[in-house]
Amino acid sequence: MRSQPLTLFAFVIVLLFAVAPSRADWDPGDSYKMHYPQLPDLTPTGMDVLDSVANPSTLVAGAPNLYKILADDWKCTETGPVSDIHIWGSWLNNRLPLGDAKNVAFKLSIHADIPAPPTGGFSQPGAQLWSEVFPAGSFATRLYAPVTLESFYDPNVGRIIGTDNQVWQYNFTNIPNPFTQQVGTIYWLDVQALQMDPTAFFGWKTTNPLITPHFQDDAVFSDTIGFNGPLLQGWQPMTYPAGHPFAGISFDQAFVITTVPEPTSAALLLCGGVLLLKRRKGN
Repeated sequence: MRSQPLTLFAFVIVLLFAVAPSRADWDPGDSYKMHYPQLPDLTPTGMDVLDSVANPSTLVAGAPNLYKILADDWKCTETGPVSDIHIWGSWLNNRLPLGDAKNVAFKLSIHADIPAPPTGGFSQPGAQLWSEVFPAGSFATRLYAPVTLESFYDPNVGRIIGTDNQVWQYNFTNIPNPFTQQVGTIYWLDVQALQMDPTAFFGWKTTNPLITPHFQDDAVFSDTIGFNGPLLQGWQPMTYPAGHPFAGISFDQAFVITTVPEPTSAALLLCGGVLLLKRRKGN
């Protein structure tokens, strides 16, 4: 008869894990492993920065197949694997690739930091420490929030090229062979999108400097020859363009570095069940 409590307890544990949702999304208040989450600007000052194939209006005849690439820095606050990365972005004029925000691949890389020289200049990504291409379908996507009309910026021409009012969250979780970061170290995350539709253009969303404090130096951009190709030129710093309410101010990109959450509720139930069984055994 003593096996009945144990059998019942085991059944409850199995049921708990069967019905517990496997969360890929990240929300404010969830855990993180960086200086602080760089949340997306959901106000009219929010801006998306072109981060995919170059817009045809910015290319000259005979130019190579250029892809924009953006990068921003963070400070590690906990040594361990970078198992989860979450970014926010939008699509130029809300035109989704083939009608679905999931029809995109991403290349993510982590770089060492090259600090700004003491005589002036800007910090930028250094040696590449880790890189991964995530095909469409290998990550979770959700419509994070509808917002009022925001601007879409192309850093190559230094001007606004359109608008959007949808914010999408892309969640790269349980990353295989993740990079191991070291507490107190500055790293750079670079992001590049490959959409399955040549008429759709992805933009990485900025933060709101009035809500999320600016961290370190400017976000930077460059171009590659083809998706995941070599840099065509060095990294260039970015600031809000003329005509924007924050014109001339450095901006940050919206992302958060996290880790796989611990199953705290299951662990508490397990401990409680073990203690209860021990008490019954003692009686």
